Amino acid sequence: MLCRLCFPFLLCAGAVLLAQVPVTLESRVDSKGGGEAVIANLKAVPLTAYVIQVFLEPCSPTPRPAQFRAADATLTPGREPLPQFQSRTEPLGSAYCNKDGVSVPARAELKAAIFQDGSSFGEAQWVNSLLDSRRFQLEQIEIVLNRLKAPDAGSASRQVLTADLGERLAAAQGKNTFPFLSLLDVRELALENLKTGAEASLPDQIARAVKLFEQLRNKLLEARPSLR
Repeated sequence: MLCRLCFPFLLCAGAVLLAQVPVTLESRVDSKGGGEAVIANLKAVPLTAYVIQVFLEPCSPTPRPAQFRAADATLTPGREPLPQFQSRTEPLGSAYCNKDGVSVPARAELKAAIFQDGSSFGEAQWVNSLLDSRRFQLEQIEIVLNRLKAPDAGSASRQVLTADLGERLAAAQGKNTFPFLSLLDVRELALENLKTGAEASLPDQIARAVKLFEQLRNKLLEARPSLR
């Protein structure tokens, strides 16, 4: 009798707990035997960014270094926030063991998430890592804009301008200590927009690059929570 009375209560408690979780991650095996993570947004507000930890099982007693991956629609051109009840699949790969020839699918764990309204979920240090990553990219974008808007930008040669910009961004990128890969390579994007051989003239390239990086900057400044 006691179990019959407890069972509905446990079901209700489980439903309430699930309702309080705004985002879930399910690790599973894909059709090729590799691991994949399915991230689902259960919140009414779109999901903009998240960090996951990837676990690759070692075939030796030596543990593998921790691996982390991040995704952020704010920093990824063409990528939209994840709406409610939608999911996104992240391929994780697998760990191959030469000793016995067996591949072990990787699995993942969600560390933190940020939503479009600025609310967050997960461990505070990882939420802060996502925000610091945005600030880091904003700093580099402003380096590009300051250089391209400088009075001598239009009169400088392409070689001088790209070399100067490359040096400034390389120095800034040297401060990158994030445990996950950079989501936007500002240096590569800037130099790509100013490369030799393009049909447009250098002044036109500069104007287009300024427009592009202003859009990126505005997107970051409009994101929530505020970076300033």
